[in-house]
Amino acid sequence: MIFDAIRNKENYRQETDIYQALCYLEKIRKWEEVLPNTVIREDCIFANPVSFISREEKECVYEAHKKYIDIHYIVEGAERIATADVCDLQIKIPFSEEKDIGFFAGSESGSYLLRPGDFMVCFPCDAHKVAMMDQAPETVKKVVIKIKIAAGG
Repeated sequence: MIFDAIRNKENYRQETDIYQALCYLEKIRKWEEVLPNTVIREDCIFANPVSFISREEKECVYEAHKKYIDIHYIVEGAERIATADVCDLQIKIPFSEEKDIGFFAGSESGSYLLRPGDFMVCFPCDAHKVAMMDQAPETVKKVVIKIKIAAGG
């Protein structure tokens, strides 16, 4: 898991897929500019705009993926995201190969407050509980980038 600000994107130059995604995110000025299923690199990296009202932690669950790395980038609002190693959690809804998602319950390893310009990279081992509010529910607008994991990776 990586938690950082887009202004530090140069620190990830060696991670070519992540760096390419961060370069795309850095150019976003308005959430409305991001179209659903935006292809950043064919068959590998794509972006989707996501908007929601943040909620209490008890209403949220962990999710994890096997085929993709997620990058969560906040454009408006604030979102708290908790993380934990997927191996340390209990299965709530079994993993769906078709949808590349499983849902889990358990204790967090860390919790992070993301504000505009912040991003979080979640690898397949990083279960992440998203959409949690900070002090009160608020509208959050973010971009979620999916980076396909190399075969055998």
